[in-house]
Amino acid sequence: MSNTPEQFPPRAPLEAIMVWDHVNQVLEEVNPNLKDKLGISFRPITNWKETFHQQDRVDAPLYFGIEIVNTDGDDDNTKTDELSFLSFYIGYSTWEGLCVFVDELGQIDVVSEYSKKDQLFLQVLAKIAVRLGSKRLTWKRRPPHPSWYGTNPVGPPDILDELHIFHMDQEAMKTYVNYYDEDSSLGRQQQPIKRSTISLDRSSVEAQSKTILESSSASQNNCNKKFSMRLANANHLQDAHAMEQMVKGLAVYVKEPLEDIQCDANDYLIDGSGSHPLYYSFLLETKTTTTELNDTSDPARRQTCGIAVVYFGHSHQGGRYLYLEDLYVDQAYQHQGAGSMALKALTKLALQMNCQSFQWLALDWNQPALDLYQNKVGAKIQEKKKVTRYTDSKLKDFANGFSSTLAGMTM
Repeated sequence: MSNTPEQFPPRAPLEAIMVWDHVNQVLEEVNPNLKDKLGISFRPITNWKETFHQQDRVDAPLYFGIEIVNTDGDDDNTKTDELSFLSFYIGYSTWEGLCVFVDELGQIDVVSEYSKKDQLFLQVLAKIAVRLGSKRLTWKRRPPHPSWYGTNPVGPPDILDELHIFHMDQEAMKTYVNYYDEDSSLGRQQQPIKRSTISLDRSSVEAQSKTILESSSASQNNCNKKFSMRLANANHLQDAHAMEQMVKGLAVYVKEPLEDIQCDANDYLIDGSGSHPLYYSFLLETKTTTTELNDTSDPARRQTCGIAVVYFGHSHQGGRYLYLEDLYVDQAYQHQGAGSMALKALTKLALQMNCQSFQWLALDWNQPALDLYQNKVGAKIQEKKKVTRYTDSKLKDFANGFSSTLAGMTM
């Protein structure tokens, strides 16, 4: 038997410099036409504090901004007036891999003379998404929907009415996990969230996760001692395969075809590696026999029974947040405390990493989950805001419609 280790695929982990390369290439393509037609151009925002004088430094490695500037009548393309900006971040889907999410889109909430510019700006971001290999361009907005949804040759974007957007702010998070400082000389008080920025690099996340999970394990009641939770090892193919199996289990649970899952263990290995991975995966495990409940040191005695996949996002208005992409417990182990254990640990992680909020989506038919999130966790639904997106071939066609959209616009 060969001892040669399995080889990684040739694709490299995504880094910010790679994203900027694609952004700059798209801007070089669209700027001459934007300047000629509308008297504007796009420029990368490389220093948020300098561009927005009242904005603190943005410590979000996979958050990117594009400044919209007025260049009308300026032959050397020198900035004369800051008009607005676009911003997006790189998120992750366990089914499709890297995804591009829109944060700010200039006048995205204005439906009138700005409607066409919203479409045009989204098409620029769609070009970036396609170049990055993303199969989704996603944004959130409230109705009424702009008129171009109905007139766009590609057709309207998908509006996911079946999804509820859940949100917890810091106060809700602290209340949910009983985030108190027992040593306070003033008595039992909620711990203040440190305003200093904690880096989002892997080592910081690993250190905070280890502390939280060790503390949670030590304080578990007898019911929950059958479950444990750990951060998956980014370099272990065995963990990646366990993640793959849990993602397939989730697909079966939500009644979606397995063919829709376009990622496998090798993709998870690559996308979860590097100093700023696209996601972090936590494996929920149970012991193989009741006689081994107090021995979790041997991996062979643990069986994966669930998964929680998260990544860190950023909002220009709301700051850093933790996003829960997937939370799944195998049906044989549901309603036994594993899901709640994971939610509490992740909420503590969000607080320790100085996230301003914790967010996730839930299907409207999953009433047990909705009851848990609203009645026990204390999360709130972002009313009327809907997840909206272009995907796959429609995303490419939408991006390719940039020139025709621009041709129909006036200054």
